[in-house]
Amino acid sequence: MFSSTLPTKHPPEMILLALVEMCQRFSFWGIGNLLVLYLLQYHGMPAVKADHIFAIFTGAALVLPLLGGYVADRWNHQHAVIYGCVLTAIGCFFMATNILAFVYIALVLVALGGCIFTPSIYTLLGSVYNDRHVLREAGFSIYYASVNIGVFAALIIMGAIGNANHWSAAFIIAGIVQLIGLIPLRTALSRPKLEKMHFSDKSNFSMSSSNQPLLKRDKQRIIVICVLALVSIVFWMSYNQGGSSLTIFALNYTQRQIGNFTLPPAWLLSFETLFLVILAVPLASLYVYLAKKKLDPSPPMKTAYSLIVMGLCFLIMVFGARLIPMGAQTAAISPGYLIFSYLLMAVGEMLLAPIGLALVTHLSPPRFTAFLVGLWYVCIGVAFYAGGVIATLMSSIENLENFFMIFVIATIIPGFILMLFSKKLNAMRHL
Repeated sequence: MFSSTLPTKHPPEMILLALVEMCQRFSFWGIGNLLVLYLLQYHGMPAVKADHIFAIFTGAALVLPLLGGYVADRWNHQHAVIYGCVLTAIGCFFMATNILAFVYIALVLVALGGCIFTPSIYTLLGSVYNDRHVLREAGFSIYYASVNIGVFAALIIMGAIGNANHWSAAFIIAGIVQLIGLIPLRTALSRPKLEKMHFSDKSNFSMSSSNQPLLKRDKQRIIVICVLALVSIVFWMSYNQGGSSLTIFALNYTQRQIGNFTLPPAWLLSFETLFLVILAVPLASLYVYLAKKKLDPSPPMKTAYSLIVMGLCFLIMVFGARLIPMGAQTAAISPGYLIFSYLLMAVGEMLLAPIGLALVTHLSPPRFTAFLVGLWYVCIGVAFYAGGVIATLMSSIENLENFFMIFVIATIIPGFILMLFSKKLNAMRHL
């Protein structure tokens, strides 16, 4: 599918796993990204309460993978992915009832499904690149953008159906799509590399878990993973505004009328995932080219760049917010501000998310891989909860310019600080 556009070949398992997570992201983030709109439009919740529920859901859903990774490392990565898909599908069908008590149960089920799915799918993906380290960052970048096709499709399809007040149909579609993901999963798990992985992992775990302490090199590699995971919190805290404050900005302050058609707010958010897909192959090709020339920036440096780009994303929103009168509840700002901001957000995400996950699966000791992937997601979960809580301030700050400036400062300053320490962190990778 993608290998023809790249100078070297990626493992076919990557494509199959991408199809699996594409379906999972359609369901998981279809619910996650549309949750605030759903609670506002269907249940008539105040924005502050909707934002808080969004913060709890996204925060918990991305903290729980630490537990899911710990269990999967000692159990079975293949089964964890299967059960994660099933739980998410059941949660989608519970959402379709539109009964608020069942909606809360559904969010718990979807969070649990993601908790056991996410660390194991990336552990499986990392295993198929064990003999192709030079392609790992490029492969993870292509994979990451590919699975976000699911998010894009969810925002377009579910966003349109929900905007027409047919939320039950939207959630039923999400559940069906998640179950469809089991088809490529079955094919992927039957391939030799993944079929045998569980047994080799268990063998490695039993040989080394209690008798062999970590080497100094392994400890330093884990430190690098932890530092970058912690630094990424400010990025994801800002990124999480896409489903909260920026969605409210699209709903209340953005000109969405095109002739007789009103653009659903979710469609504006879909631009971010569209840009991810567009950027995937060019960035992956660039990484491979720069690696051959020994000019590829290190993961710590790419992380620093991602923070600075995210700061610029919200600087655009600062300029847009200046056009809104003080204390105004509605406005008709050009959608260009949001679209350009989402472009920068997508660039930052591509510099951080796939690169970070590639780093974790590469540097982690084999018996801790899923656990450390879970740790990476814990930091995202903490960030998402914090971002959701901060989003509740939007309604109480009369000057939206000051609100968006919070994220400019929170990302650009840590980005420049990380640049200063990137050389030391890169040396601790021991490559």
